[in-house]
Amino acid sequence: MKSILNRSVIYLITLLPLIVTGITQAQSRTGVYEQIWLDVNPAYYFNPHQQVYGDVGIRWGIEDKGWWRLVVRPSFRTWLGGRFYFSTGIGNFFTFNDILDNRWEIRPFQGMSFNWPNWKTALSHYIRLEERFDFNMITWKSRNSLRLRYQLGISYRWAFYQPGRFWQVTATIEPFLTPIGQPGHSEEQVRASLGLDRSYTRDLFIRIEITWQQERLFFNAIEKFSYLYFRLRLTKSWGEQ
Repeated sequence: MKSILNRSVIYLITLLPLIVTGITQAQSRTGVYEQIWLDVNPAYYFNPHQQVYGDVGIRWGIEDKGWWRLVVRPSFRTWLGGRFYFSTGIGNFFTFNDILDNRWEIRPFQGMSFNWPNWKTALSHYIRLEERFDFNMITWKSRNSLRLRYQLGISYRWAFYQPGRFWQVTATIEPFLTPIGQPGHSEEQVRASLGLDRSYTRDLFIRIEITWQQERLFFNAIEKFSYLYFRLRLTKSWGEQ
């Protein structure tokens, strides 16, 4: 079991740079900026309807090597009844920059998720409200705002030849709206993602994900920028699922 897992992890990690290289070359003259995201997503289930979970990750630009970002986001999720779940948490985004001042964005959030309609391959919905406090770590002045996000997704899973194993492909699209306040370092507008999951046990899987995002930067609010994010995520859970 361990040797199979190790070989698969090596395969996935080897595959990611090949995808990055190919798409980077294709996008090199189109004004699209690329980033690498690496994440670990632990989760603990108190019972099948309540869990604590989180994100711990690092992000950096492929060509722009003058910055990197650390993400720490503890969260909690509980069942509301029917097909509805409530989630809350607080995101911490530390951006370290060689040119601009370092920044610390504190992002509490509250969200509701559900599946509808109840097809064989159901659509997933996640509505999230975020309070954003983006601090300059030199002056400690902040840009504060309220942001609304809505993510629509669909997944398709098929079984592997071994029990408890599966492959899954997931596609999502997510618009952003900032009705109140001044956005921080960046203002995301829309995001679309395509991910491939590979499970190893019931509580361990890896996802390779490619995301396109359009946003504005605070120092150039007129022009829109496009980004490609190449993400590798390891999810491990414990407890009663």
